[in-house]
Amino acid sequence: MKGYRRYIALIGLLFVALVLLEYFRPKPVDWSQTFSREDKIPYGTYALYELLPDLFPGQPVQLVREPAYNVLQDSTLNGNYVFITKYFEADSLDTNLLLDFVQRGNQVFIAADEFSTYLRDTLHFSTVYLNTTNPDSTDFSFTSQSDRQVYTFPPNSYMRVLRVEEQHDHEALGRNKAGQLTFMRVPFGEGYFYINTVPLAFSNYQLLTLNQSGYAATALSHLPVQPVIWDDYQNLGREEDQSVFRVLMQHEPLTWAYYLSLIGLVLFLLFKSKRTQRIIPVMEPPRNTTLDFVKAIGSLYFNHGSHKNIAEKKIAYFLEHLRLHYHLATHTLDEELRERVKVKSGADAALVDQIFGLIQSIHQSSALSDQTLLMLNTYLEDFYSQTSIRPKANV
Repeated sequence: MKGYRRYIALIGLLFVALVLLEYFRPKPVDWSQTFSREDKIPYGTYALYELLPDLFPGQPVQLVREPAYNVLQDSTLNGNYVFITKYFEADSLDTNLLLDFVQRGNQVFIAADEFSTYLRDTLHFSTVYLNTTNPDSTDFSFTSQSDRQVYTFPPNSYMRVLRVEEQHDHEALGRNKAGQLTFMRVPFGEGYFYINTVPLAFSNYQLLTLNQSGYAATALSHLPVQPVIWDDYQNLGREEDQSVFRVLMQHEPLTWAYYLSLIGLVLFLLFKSKRTQRIIPVMEPPRNTTLDFVKAIGSLYFNHGSHKNIAEKKIAYFLEHLRLHYHLATHTLDEELRERVKVKSGADAALVDQIFGLIQSIHQSSALSDQTLLMLNTYLEDFYSQTSIRPKANV
């Protein structure tokens, strides 16, 4: 018992040391593009969310964790609906209520890499993926600014630009240095949609590390000073979806502790079961005597010199094989049957001719030699191997 206590104490000390090591070691930078207002990592939007009262003075900011369809059930809701996300996902129901919301004179601001098909089709635009290291693709400015201040993104960023269908009154608000559209306003009813393909411009990294908060402030300044509805559903889902396991997986130390606990439990069960489980008697499986029976019958025929009988049985089994697998009528062994076997089985034509020729010779003979029986068996085995359809048992 004392030996067990030593091992348990040692395992406990190692576990505590590992947890402390994981807790105090320098944490690597998390570059996940969450765009959540809760995250202070480089690509969260905590800083921008805190600046909203300054950008929209005197206006309330409502945080929502529900689909747009649920939020906009209240038809009296007015203001600016803001989405900052990587993938803007909206089904037909969400899109229809957003369209009604804008049509009543409100604004929807969406900054994303990709947009739902329903929204793109309705507003007549698409996005183009730029896989380029051209610095002109990562320098941005606003067309509405007289001085055209340039905002620079980190190099080697993978960007998207907007492509607008012709003959539509979309207003360009921002472009990259290469002249490609990245920010536009789309009128719909009494209000506007603001579409932006640079969501990273609204992240903590852009606002704090690169000290370029002017881009986000200028982009949002196109919206009127009205109440703000800030969507975090696209980034985090419903609030009630948060589970214990999801929280554990979001923090690396908790994740390690969870996995180590599981491993320790499994090891305990394994070693404990080894000690307490009684010996299970070895049960011999029932012996399959079918093969022995077949060998005995074959030896009987062979020892009595019944080569003709054995050959007839192998031929009958071969014809049954043709009927079962290739659905051929075998009552007449003529040239037509021979050609059908060649086509349907895919076997070598010469081999099929040899088999049928040997079958006819056997039918006409009254007795067989060992060599003829062996030749028949070889031809049939070659046929089964070439067609990849072997019989379950050979007599």
